[in-house]
Order: sequence, then structure tokens, then C-alpha cells
Amino acid sequence: MLRRFASLTLSLLLWPARIAENRRVLEALGGLDDRGLADIGLSRQDLRDVTALPLGLDPTPMLAERAAEREAQTRRARRARRPESPASRIAAE
Repeated sequence: MLRRFASLTLSLLLWPARIAENRRVLEALGGLDDRGLADIGLSRQDLRDVTALPLGLDPTPMLAERAAEREAQTRRARRARRPESPASRIAAE
């Protein structure tokens, strides 16, 4: 019981620092141009979306998920555009 109370107290004391750090990260990302955001797999809309999260929630997992989704989408699009090699056409016949 005492350990749980100490953990909760520490969490509450560190809450403002976590919020401040999250805001610093969002501010830094917001300072990037659209091309810089695209390079890391994000968009302006992603930044707007994470501002709707509850104040104490870390936006990093959501941003990482969005970037991973875009990367997977890009890979699928590249595979779909890849021309079929002559060897694979011959093998299919």
C-alpha cells in the first residue's frame, strides 16, 4: 500500500515535467516544414490530431504509429508499381 502511494505521488509530481516535455517535442515538430515532417512519416494533420489527446498522455506512440502506417503504405505502393521482370513472366507461362 505504501509503495503504491509513493508511486502515485511520484507520478503526480512528475506530471508537469512530462507535459512540458511533450509540448517541447510537439513544438519542435511543428517547427519543421512539410517536407521535413514527410521525411519522418508525419503530416501537419498528425500534429493536430495529437493535440486532441488528453493533456498527460504521451503523443509519441500515436505519432510513431502514424509514421509506421505511412511507411507500410509506401512499401505496398512501391511493390504494386514494380514492373514485372521478364523472368517472372516466363515462369508464369
